[in-house]
Amino acid sequence: MNNLDEIKITCTDNGKSVIGYILDFRQKNHLEVSLNTVKINLQYRNGVYVGSMSGMEFTVEEGDLPREHQDYQR
Repeated sequence: MNNLDEIKITCTDNGKSVIGYILDFRQKNHLEVSLNTVKINLQYRNGVYVGSMSGMEFTVEEGDLPREHQDYQR
């Protein structure tokens, strides 16, 4: 995995999407991203990584992950 890969993060409260950076990733388990110097942990739920910070919910679709991360298998 390449740290600091860009990823689209969507706030479900206001519908806005921004670019964040992948810090840590475990397929179908969790995703840790940096969003404007704030670290957000997202947990996997049915094809979507979901997390919250400051009372707002953020999501990343599994299909939005960089291609090399989608195909990774041990």
